[in-house]
Amino acid sequence: MRGYRIDAVDPMGDLIEIQSGSLGPLRGKLAKLLPHHRIRIVKPIGIRRKVVRQGRWGFNKVLSARFSPKRWELFDVFEDLVGIATIFPHPNLTIEILATTIEEVRIPRRRYPGYAVADRRLGTIESTTPLSRGTDLWRLIPQDWDWEDPFTTKDLARRLERPVFVAQRIAYCLRHTGAAELVGKRRNSLVYAKKTACLAN
Repeated sequence: MRGYRIDAVDPMGDLIEIQSGSLGPLRGKLAKLLPHHRIRIVKPIGIRRKVVRQGRWGFNKVLSARFSPKRWELFDVFEDLVGIATIFPHPNLTIEILATTIEEVRIPRRRYPGYAVADRRLGTIESTTPLSRGTDLWRLIPQDWDWEDPFTTKDLARRLERPVFVAQRIAYCLRHTGAAELVGKRRNSLVYAKKTACLAN
């Protein structure tokens, strides 16, 4: 497709890109292809990780398997979405966020941290969240907060229990996709608000 490699083409002719990492590297390809093609990006995010420990030489021998106590949330995908915040939304672009469980196979080694990741495998798909409009980004954020009230990135970080720099990236995405707007300043912090057009969505 115009000199670019594509992961798949569906029966309707839509181009499908499966991207497990940051979406930023797709920016150039999207800029060239979106004016002429419908594109669907499938973006998996591991919200739970099952750690499978195997012997170094007995590669098929499972020593233990347990879920990591650390959990990820849907809004953590903003870390990857920030790379195309100036391109999305686009009438020819849809992004599907897959909340998945991941099996991470580890084998022992002598150097820190004492293991190497030998494989990562898809476990289960817990949910699918399609994004086609800027307003859809609010589906990635917990709704048990009154987002109709103006907020700063510090407010956002405190609510999501994430560092402020993560909240800043989320706010950047919300602003550049038209889901939120700047409405003022509170001391040294910018104040954002959900756009009026978004409140009904």
